[in-house]
Amino acid sequence: MTTIARQSARGALIALIGVSLAGTADVAEFLATRSAMFMDAPGRAAGSVIGLVAWAALLGVATLRYYARGERQGARAATLGFAGLVAAGNVGLTAIHLKAGVGGLRPIVGGVLGVFALALAFVSAAPTLPSPGGGGE
Repeated sequence: MTTIARQSARGALIALIGVSLAGTADVAEFLATRSAMFMDAPGRAAGSVIGLVAWAALLGVATLRYYARGERQGARAATLGFAGLVAAGNVGLTAIHLKAGVGGLRPIVGGVLGVFALALAFVSAAPTLPSPGGGGE
């Protein structure tokens, strides 16, 4: 019998996969449409590539946790670690863009996605508790 916490964690993982996919696609599209940035501002390009790798790693870990049979050791910690990295990077990027008055809505959406990913990672990593009806695994 499935527990309430496990059902909630699975739902959070599905949402986390969606958010991670959106974050990965956003950064990939940003890099693909600004190829001149690699020559003009290599530091900025490197930061964007690191952001892409972080989003893709979070997507990979969340997907593995969803489809794998049973939790792998360290999978919850990896999910929280990558989500924390993504959230910190995106919130920092948002703050820099807001202070400079550039970037428009895109960095703000990135910051919101990063924080949302971290919240979903915490929900997905919650310990499994038996359901109120008894049962449990």
